[in-house]
Amino acid sequence: MNPVLAREAKERFRGRRSLPFLTLWVFSIGLVTYALYLLAQEIAGNTGLGRLVATGYVGRFLFQAMVLLLLTAVIFLVPSSASVSIVSERERQTLHLLQVTQLSPFQLIMGKLSASISYLVILLVAALPMAAVPLIFGGATFGDVFAALFMVLVTAFMLASVSVWVSSRARSSRGAVAGALSLAFLIAYGTFVFMGLEMFWNYSRNDVVISREGGEIFSVLPNPYFGVVDAVIQPYELRQDFFSATPFAPFEIVVFGRQGVSQNAGGFVDGIRPGAVDLVDGRQLINRSRPPLYWYTIAIYAVIS
Repeated sequence: MNPVLAREAKERFRGRRSLPFLTLWVFSIGLVTYALYLLAQEIAGNTGLGRLVATGYVGRFLFQAMVLLLLTAVIFLVPSSASVSIVSERERQTLHLLQVTQLSPFQLIMGKLSASISYLVILLVAALPMAAVPLIFGGATFGDVFAALFMVLVTAFMLASVSVWVSSRARSSRGAVAGALSLAFLIAYGTFVFMGLEMFWNYSRNDVVISREGGEIFSVLPNPYFGVVDAVIQPYELRQDFFSATPFAPFEIVVFGRQGVSQNAGGFVDGIRPGAVDLVDGRQLINRSRPPLYWYTIAIYAVIS
């Protein structure tokens, strides 16, 4: 094991704050899961769905909401934790002790990076029992859970890499945390602003982005929310409850719009490009006219890391 990782793990996991924080984390996830369950039941009851359909809807609603909440927690927790990894050594005047060891700079950085990611992995593992609840309702599959966790970890690795870079250049812990959070918010939430500007620009030129022909919105490619949603909903399926009131619905509008499937204001499918849908085993699968969005997201994150 990397010596830096071993030391960081002992300091982090043997600290007095580790167990209370982990307990609070699990309690909060359980409380939020129960609240989402009640909300999903209320929505399913008001829409008048049958019992079997309502059960699947509740499971899908729970799973999608939990995925988005876990991703949001990663965006806030990872920069806050990883951004002090290097600058804290400088403030404690122990950075020179690390530099004179036989470890290379790459090993030092990977040790710090691995320590930041490892704590997040423990938090995700602790939340897995709650993530299994939607499987009972039939609203998600093991493949959906794997795809969601994979994209969350990819996002965490990218954010941790950016945060360690900020930490190596910052002069104080406050500056490192502020800089890392600013970059994380720019990637996660600033891209929504750029998306709105890009769509307004395209519509002002009478270039309909989400249309029967489909169109690319480049500003959403590095957005972690769109990346996670696109990875989970593979393969693209045109369901009868398409664009229903689920947490993924606003993101699906853009994801499916890239493939030439649009919706009207009432939430029903409004336009489908010719040859877009094939019937396979009773499922209406959409033929992709463009590569999956999450491929671009992973590639961009690899470059940033």
